[in-house]
Amino acid sequence: MKKILIRAGMSPVINYNPKDVIYNNMIGSNIGNMLFPYSVSRTLMKEDVRIYPFNPSRELSDAKIRTINETYDCLVLPFANAFRISFMEDLKKVTNLVKKLTIPCIVVGVGAQAAIDKKLKNNELAAVVTDFMKAVLEKSAIVGLRGEFTADYLQQLGFTAERDFTVIGCPSMYLYGKELPAMEVKELTPDSNVSTNSKISLSQNFHDFMYRSRQAIPNYHYVPQVIEEIRRMYYNVPYRKGFAKKIPEHFPAEYNDALYCQGKGITFTNVPSWLEYLSQKDFSFGSRIHGNIAAILAGTPCYIVVSDSRIKELVDYHNIPHMLEKDLTDDTNIFDLHEKTDFAALNRGHKERFMHYLDFLKQNGLDTIYDEQGNAKEVPFDRMIQKEHFAGPVTALATLSPKEQEKRLRSMKPSARFFGRAVNHYRLNNIRR
Repeated sequence: MKKILIRAGMSPVINYNPKDVIYNNMIGSNIGNMLFPYSVSRTLMKEDVRIYPFNPSRELSDAKIRTINETYDCLVLPFANAFRISFMEDLKKVTNLVKKLTIPCIVVGVGAQAAIDKKLKNNELAAVVTDFMKAVLEKSAIVGLRGEFTADYLQQLGFTAERDFTVIGCPSMYLYGKELPAMEVKELTPDSNVSTNSKISLSQNFHDFMYRSRQAIPNYHYVPQVIEEIRRMYYNVPYRKGFAKKIPEHFPAEYNDALYCQGKGITFTNVPSWLEYLSQKDFSFGSRIHGNIAAILAGTPCYIVVSDSRIKELVDYHNIPHMLEKDLTDDTNIFDLHEKTDFAALNRGHKERFMHYLDFLKQNGLDTIYDEQGNAKEVPFDRMIQKEHFAGPVTALATLSPKEQEKRLRSMKPSARFFGRAVNHYRLNNIRR
C-alpha cells in the first residue's frame, strides 16, 4: 500500500462538522483551498494508494520527521500564491521541513503574487523563494507553476524553464481529466439564478459594480470564502485586526447585513456540496478565482474580475472569461459582459494542458488513475465520495431565531479566542433578523 501525505487542512473524502471546520480553520483560511487537494487526490488515489492530509508549516520534532520518512512514500504540496511577502514565514517552515525529509517532495502548482503590471522586487522574498526552490528540487524532478508570471519571476532568480520548473496551471482545473464538464450557457436575464463572490480589499469601483449587478439580478447568492467573513457570518465574530484597512460601501461586512438577513449569504465546508450548489446556478461571477473555477467544475459559466497577477496568470493559462478590475467603469454591465463572452474558450487547449499535467506528475514519479491516453477506467476517489453524506450549505446567523442564534453561539468552545467577543456582540445587539 502506497501512502501519500498531501498539503491540506482536512481529508477531502471525509464529512466534517461545519462547526469544527470553521472553528479550527480547516480550510486554510479560504474555501478555495479545498479544491487543490480534492482534485490532486482524485488523480492520485489508485486502489493501492492512501492519501493523508498534512500541514507542512507546523513545527515538527525530529522523532515525527523520522516517522514520516519511515511511513510515507512522498509529500505532495499543492500551493496557491505562496510566493508572496505575507507567506514568507510559512514558506521558510516548509523549506526547513523539506530539507529534513528523505522522501520525495513534489510541488503541484505554486504561484507568485503582485499587482497587475508590477514585478516582485523584494530581496528577502527572493532569498526565501530561492531557498525553497533549491530544497524542493533536491527532492523532486521539476516544480509545477500556476502561470507565466511566476515562470518569469523564477527565471529572474536564476531557475530554468522545463528543467527546474514547468507551467501546469491550477491542478483544480484537472479534477475531471481531459474534458471539462459540459456547460450550458443560458441567456442572462433579471430572472437568472446566479452566484456571486467578492473580496473586501478591492476598489470601491468593483464593489459598486457588484452591487449594481446584484440589484439587477435579485435571484442571487453571495458566497463568502475567507475565514474572517465566514466566522463573521456564522458566529458574528469581529474581523481580526488588520483584515480590512477600509470597509467599502455595499460590502456585506456586518453579521446582520440585509444580504445575510435575507438568506442570500451562504458558504460551504466541503467540495461536493459546493459543486452541487453551483450546478444549480445559471452563472457565477465576481473576483474570486477559485469560487469561479468551482463553477466551471460544476458545469456553470463564470466571469472573473481580475485584481492581481496570481489571478491573471491562471485566467490567461486556462482561457477563463475575465476582465481587469482597473477597466471597470460606472457603465460596466454584467449583462453586456455575459453576452460578449466566449465561454467555449475554456475548452480550447484543455486536453493538451491536462496531458502536460500528467507528464509533469509522471516526471516526479507519481502514478495516476489515467493511462497514456488520459483515460481512467477506475476512480476510487469517486466511490469514496459517493459513500459519504456531506454537510450542506452553511447559513448565516442572522437567518436564525434568537433562540437558535444563542444555541449556535453556545456551541463554540469556551476556549475559543473569539468566543467572548462573539457572545458579547450577541448580548449587546440581541441579534435579530
